[in-house]
Amino acid sequence: MKLQIANLESWALAGLLLACAPLSFATYALAGEADLNLVCIGNSYKQDGAFPTAETFSFKTEGKKPVMIGGPGLEKPVKARISANNAIQLKFVAGKFTGEYFKFTGDLFLIHTDGRLTRLTCKPS
Repeated sequence: MKLQIANLESWALAGLLLACAPLSFATYALAGEADLNLVCIGNSYKQDGAFPTAETFSFKTEGKKPVMIGGPGLEKPVKARISANNAIQLKFVAGKFTGEYFKFTGDLFLIHTDGRLTRLTCKPS
């Protein structure tokens, strides 16, 4: 009987450690969020369901400075105004699109003024 109780306690401790692991990762991710220098790759979609086109964007922010974003059709990275910034999401506005970057997943969504949606996955450059 003592062996079963000890075994049960071991499993409970292991479960608790596994449950806390994502929290420690999230804390690490938030600690390094001040400076982001990312390359984002994904596809653009049109409203009428046209074929997706591959896109690559650069996305950079340093602390409280504005977001810099570069991509197809842009000669050099443009400065974007940050409209909201919290632990989960960074929202910004540039001349040709509105963007939302999700910090936990690395997803970047750009809504263009011409009606296109660009969905990208970002990784450190």
